[in-house]
Amino acid sequence: MDEQAPSVDRTPMHPKIPRLLLVLAGGAVIWVVWHLAAGRVSGPTLLIYADGAQRPMATFNGSAYELRDERPLSAYPPLLIDAVLLMEDRRFYEHHGVDLRAVIRAAWANVRRGTIVQGGSTLTQQLARLQYLNHERTLWRKIKEAVLALGLEITLSKQEILERYLNEVYLGQYGGYEIHGMAAASRYYLSKEPSTLRPAELSLLVGLIRSPNTVSPLVSPRRAAERRDLVLRRLWEERRLRDTDYRRALREPVRVGRDSTVETSFFLDFIRKELGAKLPGVSGGRMLKVYTTLNMATQRAAHQAVVRGLVKLDKGRRTGPEHPVEGALVALDVQHGAIKAMVGGRNYQRSQFNRAVQARRQPGSLFKPFIYLAAFETGRGDGRETLTPATLVPDRPLTHVIGNERWAPKNFNDRYHDSVRLREALEQSLNSATVTLGERIGLDRVVEQAKVSGIESPLQPTPATLLGASEVTVLEITAAYGTLARGGEWRRPYAINKVEDGYGQVVFEEKREVRRAASPQAAFLVTSILRGTVERGTAASARRLGLTREAAGKTGTSNGMRDAWFVGYTPDLIAGVWVGIDSGAPLRRTGAQAALPIWTQFIEQASARYPPRSFQSPPGIVTTKIDPVSGLRLTPDCEGGVEEVFIQGTEPTANCPEGEFALLQWFRRLFSR
Repeated sequence: MDEQAPSVDRTPMHPKIPRLLLVLAGGAVIWVVWHLAAGRVSGPTLLIYADGAQRPMATFNGSAYELRDERPLSAYPPLLIDAVLLMEDRRFYEHHGVDLRAVIRAAWANVRRGTIVQGGSTLTQQLARLQYLNHERTLWRKIKEAVLALGLEITLSKQEILERYLNEVYLGQYGGYEIHGMAAASRYYLSKEPSTLRPAELSLLVGLIRSPNTVSPLVSPRRAAERRDLVLRRLWEERRLRDTDYRRALREPVRVGRDSTVETSFFLDFIRKELGAKLPGVSGGRMLKVYTTLNMATQRAAHQAVVRGLVKLDKGRRTGPEHPVEGALVALDVQHGAIKAMVGGRNYQRSQFNRAVQARRQPGSLFKPFIYLAAFETGRGDGRETLTPATLVPDRPLTHVIGNERWAPKNFNDRYHDSVRLREALEQSLNSATVTLGERIGLDRVVEQAKVSGIESPLQPTPATLLGASEVTVLEITAAYGTLARGGEWRRPYAINKVEDGYGQVVFEEKREVRRAASPQAAFLVTSILRGTVERGTAASARRLGLTREAAGKTGTSNGMRDAWFVGYTPDLIAGVWVGIDSGAPLRRTGAQAALPIWTQFIEQASARYPPRSFQSPPGIVTTKIDPVSGLRLTPDCEGGVEEVFIQGTEPTANCPEGEFALLQWFRRLFSR
């Protein structure tokens, strides 16, 4: 009898099991396809553009603001691509998303060291994690990462994956902003285009990939250099670098080039606050494109002028680092009041406090033009005294008793002139004459004029307000000077042109707020005097500093020399500069010494895109020759006449004094104190 073979259980598989496997496989495919089709799970909900820009200067992904500068693969030098692949994924062109060899090698290295020293993730897996997943370190996330990587390899070419990775990789923090992509890192760390990077520079950036915040050149130049050298060595070992180039690159110090970069972080913070006010719940999930007013060339000029100006001031000061000098600059276009540049401090990485809009400081003499604007508006149809740039006002020592205190404003260097024309009083920033004028026309009238011209901070009708004792922000005082620049018309400064949704529908458009603050003629008289301030007054050094444009402006120095200001304008551009110390410690520099050099450098560079123009007088302005001592009409019997501008009908009708009276007046002016 034949020996029977052992029986084998041939019970058929449960009919539901293959169906279940098919469902699971199908579900996995659907999950992958859905993720890849949907794009980044934490994709940008905000794209913020500079004026006229094709690429966003920053994005918001729902949880963090990011600095990006996405470029095609061809924009990156081949050596940079070689360095990334050698350091992150040597077998990139051989695997299909997951490199089992690398996984096994990493696992063995981790077991031998007893800690995680290698990750084993391919470049495609890193991209999947960056675009679709969070950073939790779990087995389930690794599985999802691997599946998504396989999906990316199916749907994209190797070149497309590489391009996405180079534009997506996280490379550190700059203040409150994440830096993503090699182009953005090149800009923010080195102030260079990717195509111009030298071997040492591109190796520095590639070295950031593994631990961007630990080896950042901003945090630890030593660690950054060590990691850079490791990348250089790998390139040299793989014969991507010649011996001479390798040795030269190793000798290069780690430098962070901040001077020529377009620093926009203070402005971006301002945009975030503006969006919150204009579009509450703006980060609620839908994608929006924000088109701002910022001009990148103007912003670059502003940042360079502030940084370089403060560095020069540092060299001439003796105080220690506990009282660093800070600065701020705001620039507006005259026509619309659009913010074209904003610098809130010298280094956003160290301090995110935006001094352009958050700091309130005493403007000092910067307030004076609004007193004179009120003076030239006084008497126009109200039956009161008519005042002109030729009107004489006393310039003598004053003493006021306010409560139990004595207030005695002094002229700079304690010099007085007995009586002066209003033009001279403002051009030379004479305190005594200005206080006398302000009280002559009425403190309430001055405060009213300043408010309607754009000063929105509280103003008290007190004598001290006449000399700038009430605090203001750089943005509001610059916007108020815009009222003068555009002939008495105030426009609220704005930073956002419009906001569109992902379908191109406009969800917000700036409604420009405009009001008439003064007559064009009165505003022109003040502008004419402020032109004199630049030519022969307290800002006359602007010409020596390189100013070539026709400009008008005013210096300001607060009590105790704590704040130094200059606000000035050309026919096209207005800019305000503040320099001081955050703690309120004395700067011991005047506006002409600290703020004017920054303004001059900025306005010259920023005005390059505008053709040279002169200020145009409005209808109703006449020019008449007057006697500079008496302010009266010049006759052949008087010598040394000067031309003065008047609102038609207010020019002097009386003739200049003759003989002994004229000589007496001349001597009094010459020797008075």
